[in-house]
Amino acid sequence: MSPSAVELQALFEGLSTAVLLVERPSGLARLEGAGPAWLSGLDLSVPLVDSLDPLDRGLFLDLVTYATPRPRAFQVGLVIGGSHLTVSGTCLLMGSGQVVLALHDVTAARHDARQWRELESWLVTLGETLPFDFWIQDREGRYLLQNPASVKRLGVALGKTIAELEVSDDARAALQSGFTRAKGGETVREEVTALRDGGLTFFTRALSPLLDGGAVVGVLGVDIDITPLKQSEAALRQSLDELSTTQEALVRKKQLAAVGEMAAVVAHEVRNPLGSIANVVSLLQRGMMSRTEERELWQIIADETRRLDLLVANLLDFVRPVSLTLSPQALAPLVERALQQTLWAENAGERVRSSVEGSVPPVPLDQVQLELAFTNLFRNAVQAMKGAGALEVRLSTEPGDGQAWARVSIRDFGPGLPTAVQQRIFEPFVTTRARGHGLGLAIVQKVVEQHRGEVFFEAATGGGTTCVVRLPLA
Repeated sequence: MSPSAVELQALFEGLSTAVLLVERPSGLARLEGAGPAWLSGLDLSVPLVDSLDPLDRGLFLDLVTYATPRPRAFQVGLVIGGSHLTVSGTCLLMGSGQVVLALHDVTAARHDARQWRELESWLVTLGETLPFDFWIQDREGRYLLQNPASVKRLGVALGKTIAELEVSDDARAALQSGFTRAKGGETVREEVTALRDGGLTFFTRALSPLLDGGAVVGVLGVDIDITPLKQSEAALRQSLDELSTTQEALVRKKQLAAVGEMAAVVAHEVRNPLGSIANVVSLLQRGMMSRTEERELWQIIADETRRLDLLVANLLDFVRPVSLTLSPQALAPLVERALQQTLWAENAGERVRSSVEGSVPPVPLDQVQLELAFTNLFRNAVQAMKGAGALEVRLSTEPGDGQAWARVSIRDFGPGLPTAVQQRIFEPFVTTRARGHGLGLAIVQKVVEQHRGEVFFEAATGGGTTCVVRLPLA
């Protein structure tokens, strides 16, 4: 005949056991009944986990989070009114979704044999329901209590010592080592490996000393089979290794494809000027040209040679690792200098109206690298307007989430960029000019990102193109 709830409550109170209902997910607990005296100072206005020893909080949260309708035993440290208690207990998930905790103070001495027998009876009843190995040994290592799961693995051990068990030498040594440490007053948590049914079995073992009047009178042990978890871990590790190998192969293929694509584009870019030079040399060799025609042909050779030199220089800038030397510097003079140098190099100083407005605080930057990036941007803008028009540059600051930015907007009044081109404009060899190499903006993006900034294009009202460079102020 099953005991009633009232009878169970009376049993718990007789054992100085506290019955708590824990609400999930808040973790707040409610005491059922008056509760034992040792629990009177517990603050139930905060989650119960806050009153546990820090080392035991993870274990307790795991128990409450994954509580099941089947009882689970545990032992934790509890801090009540500045006093540290060691509490053993059982957790159980009720149909209402609440977790029931039966807590017992095992730090106090058990003053008489009747209380010990009642506790032993309770542990026997509890052990019958546990799906993992559960046992109690006396100080000599003789088994006093053993649940069915333990019997299935170790055989009937009641009345026997560890030396008398019919187990492998490795298993006997592991049991003896843990028992010796627990008998010395240490709570032992370890992972052990055993050979079973021709294969390895993995256990998490917990051994706790049982105290009477401050003296260790026995050891309580629990073994939980974690072999399925270990097998899943091994399978997951193998899958990760295979994924890593596949990913490395894919990266290598992408790299080879990129090298192949770059080689094809470079070959195409080199072949055109070389073809022009070869044709000009052939004409010059015939010696049938006028002085004016010869000068024009020599100019073609010079132009195509410069084009090849620029291609090689841009390729080196693109593939060379960027090594920055950052120091806080004023951004406006650098931008102004890059703009004027570009207008001079493009011979567009008289045909392009330019302005630089606004200011920003000093920015951590590498002057050489960032000046190269802005020169490429200004060159693109001037060439997009075919060397004539207006070029507006504005400096400002821009707030962000935890990071303030220096913003440089460069607007030209050229034909603008098609949307499809904008999406790929920073890729190598993507260009809108017939004789362009498509490396300038790729270099710009590389340098700006090395400065932990970003570069992008915005729609410009009234035509043209607006390119924005954002750099962190700190």
